[in-house]
Amino acid sequence: MNTDKLTKILSLLVRLDLGVRVKIQPPFLTGKVNDKDYNMICLEVSHVDGKIKRVNTPVDITNIFLYINNKSGNNIVLLSTNTTKKLMTRDVSMFELSQGILYKNEMELYENNIIS
Repeated sequence: MNTDKLTKILSLLVRLDLGVRVKIQPPFLTGKVNDKDYNMICLEVSHVDGKIKRVNTPVDITNIFLYINNKSGNNIVLLSTNTTKKLMTRDVSMFELSQGILYKNEMELYENNIIS
């Protein structure tokens, strides 16, 4: 899925479900909650053998918002800062990832969704 589209879709979830206003700068969402600044990266990933591959980003981020495209059920997850740090240094198992979820939801995303 196009990064811009994914970021816009995930920003709607953050706004509607969590009530947090964010600025969209694909692939990043930035915002402030309780006077704390957040910088999230939105990524589409696949799990392979029960693991999510390490994430590389040149920008300092506080959280990762993942769309796991080959997972059924809750396939959209917002990770805690601690789990984000782990995923930025190494591959993480789906079990370990599940221990650091701040928000989860299920969504079917199609490439032909109309979002501008």
